[in-house]
Amino acid sequence: MGRYTARDGLRYYLQCKQEGIDPRTGKEVASAVKEFPDRDFDWAEQYFRFEETMNQKYHPNVNLGAAIAGDGLLTDHGVNHVKSVISHAQSILVDPMQLTGYELYLLLVSIHFHDVGNILGRDKHEEKIESIIEKMGDSLPLDTAEQGFVTAIATAHGGYVDGSKDTIHAMNIVDESYDSVQIRCKLLAAILRFADEISDDLGRAAPPEISIPAANQAYHEYSKALVPVSIEGDTIKFQFRVPYDLTQNKIGKNGKKVYLYDEILNRLAKCMRELEYCKKYACGMIRLTTLNVVIGFLKQGSSHQFQESVPLRLTLQGYPDETRSSISDYLDAGLPGTVNGLKFKDGKAVRAAMSLK
Repeated sequence: MGRYTARDGLRYYLQCKQEGIDPRTGKEVASAVKEFPDRDFDWAEQYFRFEETMNQKYHPNVNLGAAIAGDGLLTDHGVNHVKSVISHAQSILVDPMQLTGYELYLLLVSIHFHDVGNILGRDKHEEKIESIIEKMGDSLPLDTAEQGFVTAIATAHGGYVDGSKDTIHAMNIVDESYDSVQIRCKLLAAILRFADEISDDLGRAAPPEISIPAANQAYHEYSKALVPVSIEGDTIKFQFRVPYDLTQNKIGKNGKKVYLYDEILNRLAKCMRELEYCKKYACGMIRLTTLNVVIGFLKQGSSHQFQESVPLRLTLQGYPDETRSSISDYLDAGLPGTVNGLKFKDGKAVRAAMSLK
């Protein structure tokens, strides 16, 4: 009896790959490629034990470690965030079965490590993954070569290399094989990176009884406003619920003050840049091209009635330009009731419009 069921997503796919079963039909299937290295190893069981260790000893302490290091109150970087990234890693793919079983194993392990460096402080947290892996010693079922693969895949999810965010291209590793099993490290890094990008919804925000430090407010309020995303075909659906008081007042972000609406627009533009970037390394496996967005502004004193709802549609279009940095580069200008695809230019315009109603 296996550890996982279909509800466990990629973990179930890993188990099915090991057992030679098609997860969609439950029938035995002969793979045309070698799925795992030749090793007396129960891959699904070893992953289960590793995940238990991470969920019990490491993930629950990440936010605490960051706070001790002086980074304030981060949005959740624990067990639930890791589960969300694993779920989205499956949903963004055309077909997860196109990954070998060994690639699935390395991807899942890398997802567990991608944020754990925050336990030593937020700054350059992705560069601290290797030291965490070394400290785990025998509790981590990876040999030295595999530790290199996982470190490279997980580290590329963020940060800079020589001042550039092109961390996947700069990975100090080439796609290769291990015991005649293919390992497409840049593909796995792209999957992890974009799955992490869209895993920033209300489940990551601090509960309402917690007082959020000024420097961290924008991150929590963004997450609190975002309903968990859904994916249909080539489209990601974003829905935001912006409280009335946050249309009138700015919130803190790293020593500055911003409107939540402006933060949402900036984050959506970043999401499109990340999508365009990650698709370059995804070997055609990331199917997404479009974001359908609804930003709802709640009525004063209400937590469920909307005063205004603004639809946006962002698409990858035209020839990629390295200078793209604005949401206007992706907006579909054909939506009714908008000027060049955007009803409100910025947070000031929202503030004025909401206060007049």
